[in-house]
Amino acid sequence: MVRYVPYLLAGILLVVMLMSGLRQREEELLQKSYKPKVEQTLPDFTFKTLDGRELKLSHLRGKVVLVNFWATWCPPCKEEMPIFEREYRRCKDKGFEVLAVNMDSSQAVLERFLKENTYSFRVVRTSEEVERELKLTGFPTSYLLDREGRVYRIRLGLYKELDKDLKELLGC
Repeated sequence: MVRYVPYLLAGILLVVMLMSGLRQREEELLQKSYKPKVEQTLPDFTFKTLDGRELKLSHLRGKVVLVNFWATWCPPCKEEMPIFEREYRRCKDKGFEVLAVNMDSSQAVLERFLKENTYSFRVVRTSEEVERELKLTGFPTSYLLDREGRVYRIRLGLYKELDKDLKELLGC
């Protein structure tokens, strides 16, 4: 019996390594980042600012725009907000804008969240038009648009490489 222990331990180690590899692969699939193969743009969506005004996406043409769809209940969404704040402060003078499109159903929940977490970039509310057109599959989802409004990158999940993309687009 004792002579089988090394084989048993090796088998257990093999199973643990396989499970770990499968979990890492699953996480990679959930965290997709890609540049569209063909040129595409987002529709000229209209968002509501927190003070009730309308903001059309086309009003930001000429700037590099991060359109990020998020919710207050989403841990990765909350994790990437400080990244956006840091990059916005670093690159806003070069023409970088952030539209953090909140997808919560409750304005009160958003307002409470923003009292506890202040950001200098724009937080806007979604509209039925956006929800109908985009059919988002999860949060966070980000679209980085170049100065002409073309989709430069689509990011499903935490957008950790934003600094590299801004260096390519804005040199900052």
